[in-house]
Amino acid sequence: MRNALIAPFTVIMLQIPWLLNGVVIVETLFNYKGFGWLLVQAAGNNDIELLLAVSVVSVAVVLVTQLISDIGYVYLNPRIRIA
Repeated sequence: MRNALIAPFTVIMLQIPWLLNGVVIVETLFNYKGFGWLLVQAAGNNDIELLLAVSVVSVAVVLVTQLISDIGYVYLNPRIRIA
C-alpha cells in the first residue's frame, strides 16, 4: 500500500509550491492583497530589492517542499535510501 502512495505523494508535493507561488494571476484578477499582489506591485514600481526578496522566498518554498518530499519517500518506502 505504501508503494502505491509514492506517485500521488510526488504530485501533491509538486503542487504545493505552485499553489503558494502561482497565485499572481488570481490575486491580480480579484484584487486580493497577498504574495502575488506584492510581486506585481514590486515589478510595477521597479523595486528590485523587493523582487529579489520575493524570489528568494519562492525558491525557499520550493526547496523546503522538495526536502519534505525526499524525507517522505524514505518513510513511504524504507528501501529508498538517501545517498
